[in-house]
Amino acid sequence: MKRLLPLVFLSATAFAADNSGVWTISGDIQGYDLAESCTFTQTADKIAGLCKIEGTTRDTTGTIDGKKITFSQPGEYNGQALTLTFTGFMDDKNVFRGSVDVQPLNVTGTFSLQKAEVKP
Repeated sequence: MKRLLPLVFLSATAFAADNSGVWTISGDIQGYDLAESCTFTQTADKIAGLCKIEGTTRDTTGTIDGKKITFSQPGEYNGQALTLTFTGFMDDKNVFRGSVDVQPLNVTGTFSLQKAEVKP
């Protein structure tokens, strides 16, 4: 049994998803289109990176727990500082879908997060 245990551990870690790479966010926040390109690095269950929207770069941090993702980033609307918090679940097509909470405005929206295709 002792010999099998390292093999089982190795197999489980070998198939752990690494979500590092370029992702695109699309969505809607009360009629405003959301379109961002993000580059994430994953370490254990933590993700971090930069997201670009309309020429602005935002630091983004969060966690991935199985098929659940939660991440947040700063924003601005009419000079007011905001925090956008994204919470979603991965579907069977490897796309995260969920809701966006915008504080302190108390508005919500929807988003999808999809890994960008790597072109050869």
